[in-house]
Amino acid sequence: MLGVTKTALGPGHIELREVAEPIPGPGEVKIAIKAAGVCGTDLHIWQGEYACRPPVILGHEFAGEIVALGEGVGGLAIGDRVTGLTYGVSCGHCRYCLQGNYALCAGRLSIGSGVNGAFAGFMALRASMVRRLPENVDDDCGALTEPLACCVKSVLERASVMAGDVVLVTGPGAIGLFAAQLARAQGAVVIVVGAAADAQRLALARALGADYVFGAQADGVHPADGIHPSDDLRPAVDELTGGYGVDAALECSGAVAGLRTALDLVRKGGQIAQIGLFGRPIEFDYEQIALKELRVQGAFATSASSLERALALMAQGKVKVAPLISDRLPLAEWETGFTRARNKEAVKVLLHP
Repeated sequence: MLGVTKTALGPGHIELREVAEPIPGPGEVKIAIKAAGVCGTDLHIWQGEYACRPPVILGHEFAGEIVALGEGVGGLAIGDRVTGLTYGVSCGHCRYCLQGNYALCAGRLSIGSGVNGAFAGFMALRASMVRRLPENVDDDCGALTEPLACCVKSVLERASVMAGDVVLVTGPGAIGLFAAQLARAQGAVVIVVGAAADAQRLALARALGADYVFGAQADGVHPADGIHPSDDLRPAVDELTGGYGVDAALECSGAVAGLRTALDLVRKGGQIAQIGLFGRPIEFDYEQIALKELRVQGAFATSASSLERALALMAQGKVKVAPLISDRLPLAEWETGFTRARNKEAVKVLLHP
């Protein structure tokens, strides 16, 4: 089979190469991949900014069909349509594994970086990590379960956004668009802010129900579209909050400018949820956390509970997934997909084996 493979550490070193089909070991299933999403983490690996163990097949957002069962697997069957948690290896006995928060296990190896992932025709994964897709969720949408679950973990389980909050979302990529929908579903007033390059994504944020959308003016971005100039952001926040600032800022951009906007506009005693990854050390005014008595909440990847809640939200139609899918490409065009995602020309890119 063909797999999009990181062949060596450092920037680049990715190619579509012939690799052996996986054979499921005891407790594993073999999954025929139907769709796999390109994530910011994949871009960081491409650019040499995220740890991985080459040679390794990339991709950790997936949906597929079980085609073989390893020894001892129960509760799943050949033909099941599935997605799953991304933890190819974890110790299973530390406090984090026992809580279902496998992302924090010291022995964790994730698919797509530590072990072979989903940018290929087939993938093997521990059956304990696999979850069936709801019947009304198709394969393309099912591939976005993992990024939605990341947002569920941060917005609902860690940050605890509540009805009546005024919430700022910095960065209107797929993660920001999911975070905005979740905050709005909780009853919050949602403000989404982006940059000039985010015109398409900002328009989608508005279409998906964001109450207010702000972005630097660029071709195709006009107040008539419901997207307001970024210069109007602070006056609007002051008017909405009586001059206090937003109750919560969900930083989804993974950009220093986004974090600085969040620090600037969050109220004293408010909270910042750091969801986006920067891929490198950054500089910001850390003292503001003390001076404004802020709660800063980090969240990384998914948990068992957040993935299950994400599946329920999709099945119930509480979160719109399909509008985020902008590109569907064959594996052979992985570089086009990566480039479009990096340049913000796409919202969510799916690769189809």
